[in-house]
Amino acid sequence: MPQSPRPHQGPAQLPPPRTTAIEEVLRDNAGKVISAQQAWRTDDIDAVATQAIANGDAVLMVGAQTSATSNFDLDYRRPPTPRHGKTVVVIQPRTLAVDSTGAVLATQSQQTVGLATLAGDSALPLRSDQLRIHLHREGADRHTITLGAGITFAQVNRALRELLGADEHADWCVPIDLTTVDIAQAGAVYATGAQGPSRFRISDVAKAVTLSDGRQLLRLSTQPDIAAHEGLWGMTGAVVQLELRVYRRPKHRFGFFIPLTRSSSGNWIDQVAAVLALLRQATDLRLDDGQMVSGWSNGLLDGAEVVARETLELVATTKLPTGTNRAVALKILALMHERERSGKLRSRSDFGIYLTGNSRFSELDAFLDDPTSPLAKLLEYAEHSEAFLHTEGMTTVIDDERGLEEMRLLREAFADISRQHAKHRQPGQGKPFSESTDINCFLDPQAALGMSVDELRENFRWILQPYYAYEMRIRDLAEVAKTYGATVTMTRYGHLNPRSTNLHTRVTVHAPQESIHAQVFQQVVQRARDNLLAVLKDLSVRRPAVRVQGGEKGKMTAEAWELMDQTQRDSVVELLARSNPQWQPHLKGHWADRVRQVRAAG
Repeated sequence: MPQSPRPHQGPAQLPPPRTTAIEEVLRDNAGKVISAQQAWRTDDIDAVATQAIANGDAVLMVGAQTSATSNFDLDYRRPPTPRHGKTVVVIQPRTLAVDSTGAVLATQSQQTVGLATLAGDSALPLRSDQLRIHLHREGADRHTITLGAGITFAQVNRALRELLGADEHADWCVPIDLTTVDIAQAGAVYATGAQGPSRFRISDVAKAVTLSDGRQLLRLSTQPDIAAHEGLWGMTGAVVQLELRVYRRPKHRFGFFIPLTRSSSGNWIDQVAAVLALLRQATDLRLDDGQMVSGWSNGLLDGAEVVARETLELVATTKLPTGTNRAVALKILALMHERERSGKLRSRSDFGIYLTGNSRFSELDAFLDDPTSPLAKLLEYAEHSEAFLHTEGMTTVIDDERGLEEMRLLREAFADISRQHAKHRQPGQGKPFSESTDINCFLDPQAALGMSVDELRENFRWILQPYYAYEMRIRDLAEVAKTYGATVTMTRYGHLNPRSTNLHTRVTVHAPQESIHAQVFQQVVQRARDNLLAVLKDLSVRRPAVRVQGGEKGKMTAEAWELMDQTQRDSVVELLARSNPQWQPHLKGHWADRVRQVRAAG
């Protein structure tokens, strides 16, 4: 590490930069060790990055639990010879330490009515653990917030509530709704292109993003430029700070859990398609004139997510640590069992949908009195149509902060425990194999506007059908595996709507030590997954309203390469080729080959 990071001559009131060596083992979100020759935690990212680049080192930025699973399982992790013969320096931004009440605003942020432009100005960017709120930045009630790269979005929205929480009608927020909202650092969220249930990305809400390439500060201030650098895993430079727009949404937060009966067979895709079509108006999210709105005048739905019995059972029965999630999973399982017995048709409930949103209503009765509300529409449908929905199953409302937080943590636990389960092995077992799908599908918003409910339902069914076919192939494999002493576990979780469907189906194979069948099972899973990708690509060709793209792990994944068209790939490659190779020790695969070709061609 640099003996003395480049000092900035900033305002006298700022404390000196804090840069300390990281002694603990750093891991990615899949638990894999991130190996490097040096690792530093700092609140002055630009200073440390500048010194590292000047030393000729390769630089890798890391955050905290964004969706960049396995992105760093690359050549440089095989010491002692780093890629290109360079030392790899890891830089992790310091984050904001809140007080015992969770307060952040009073001591850690400033309210201002403007911010000097960085270019050609002596004004410095924020430290990684600072934030600043700009009131009326773009007009009356059009605020922005500038945050250092180490800030989390839970801290952002807590600061906004502290300052603007007296508003009786609106909740002020930055609508980046990751399940890891209290852990993932903003710089890493931008670098990985991470999204939450509403599917808004930082590029949708950013006014400006400031990067350091170790030689200069780069201020990105147009949406195309901000989107171009997003999802590149920091391979064009380190995120130093972000200025994001603040939006209003209806005041009251709510959640509904809807167990679906008769969902143990393939008709779950018909049921889910019906629900998504009925909810289309409320899930048609837009950011308009400083507000987060939908086609439902009294509120919005910003999440419709999978809750599968098998995933709940894994959380409820695993020997792995689960915290309070085990009790919440057992409660949801009991609710599903109760609905099985109380429904018009007694049959197993293997599937549920969890809906989240904001409304003007503080009580459940108001949802029922509004015929355009999502709940009223679903109840009306249940009374006159199929029996997989029924009254008792849809009035399961979660409207208190504790219940909503418990469900958020449970949704986060689905992925976390599934990954841990994929690494855990009993005595006598070989190394487990695990594979997860990560493909986004969505209906073109303009095309969807002209569709009837029946047309919407049919299109949603087209999107879900390939996932069902994949599921059936895995279930057949699991039956065969039993005869060889192997187990195949499947867990499902992820987003159904709005703005895209991203069903994660994780398949894990545990087989006896040195079993000759283990590799066969792995190949079946991999081929089935490849087939799923091929079918979805074909679907987008045959049905122009359906779009398919890579998942939440940025633009550099194998899926993203397959799903991008040539123009999109070329745009990413050209940007990477123009950037300093010292920021790209983890570039690999087709992307690395193409970037090398472009550089060689001059």
